[in-house]
Amino acid sequence: MALYRRDLMALAALGALAGRSTDACAQAAWPAKPLLVVIAYAGGGAIDSLVRFVTEKVKEKHPGFQFVIDYKPGATGNIGAEAVAKMSGDGHQFLVSGSSTHAANASLYKNLPFDPERDFAPVTTLAQVPYFLVVNPTKVPVTDFNGFVEYAKGNPGKLSYGSSAITGRLAGEIMKQRVGLDIPFVPYKVLSQAVSDLIGGHLDVAFGDPLGYLPHVRSGRLRALAVSSRTRVALAPEVPTLAESGLVDFDVTAWLAIWARAGAPPETTQRLSVLINEVLTSSEGQQYARNIGLVPLPGSPAQLADLQRRDTASWGKAIRAAGIVLE
Repeated sequence: MALYRRDLMALAALGALAGRSTDACAQAAWPAKPLLVVIAYAGGGAIDSLVRFVTEKVKEKHPGFQFVIDYKPGATGNIGAEAVAKMSGDGHQFLVSGSSTHAANASLYKNLPFDPERDFAPVTTLAQVPYFLVVNPTKVPVTDFNGFVEYAKGNPGKLSYGSSAITGRLAGEIMKQRVGLDIPFVPYKVLSQAVSDLIGGHLDVAFGDPLGYLPHVRSGRLRALAVSSRTRVALAPEVPTLAESGLVDFDVTAWLAIWARAGAPPETTQRLSVLINEVLTSSEGQQYARNIGLVPLPGSPAQLADLQRRDTASWGKAIRAAGIVLE
């Protein structure tokens, strides 16, 4: 389910396209006003941090670009996506979301209040988001994944696990199926509440955002047992992958991307895609993403559209296997 390394030649070709479209953008005086960027998640996590970094770097190099960031979290990203979908688009309205709203949610919800393809125009992917399996060590006295499995099997139905991200929940459901665990799920609307409950002992286990959990792992209040990605995360290289821990080929990560409101002129989405990718492919941008636990994922509008179609199918298969349906 993870997306692999982009072909750099595709970015070069995109750059050439952008060069041809720059004059068109200038003639149309775009942007004519600040770009509204709606983030479909709460602030304070790795996603928020990356978006702010990227937009600040674009502004530094291209002063004509200004950004207004608005947070509309909830319903696994649907609230933010619906808000943008219902706007009157003129090339200045954008959504930051990812594999929840534009891949998984089509299978999770009976009725979506927006169309993930019709209502949006792809701009670019931004990053992959790995999830850490974290426990409260006073409630779950284990030091590694195998110890966790043994402890959970010895206490069926007595532990709880939570996540504020649907991909984190799916990582947990797939893990449970693979090893045969009985651990009820507790949903959270925002990351901060899940972290608080885990630290406070109201929750036993979580799959979550590295930036939200790792500081508390460093302090000793929480313990990271494994990470859901195919490879270890640069921010915490000491934490093994679930694949290394016995779940062969386990690889469940989310991806983050940006879309324009449908109807945006193609030259504007191409232009913004190039500017964002200038940041993501720079050494500073690559290092920043890794320092907050993310994997930088530059790309083109066409690549994002392809990824969206592919993962809509693959997430749908995983969701049906897990038997998850949300209202």
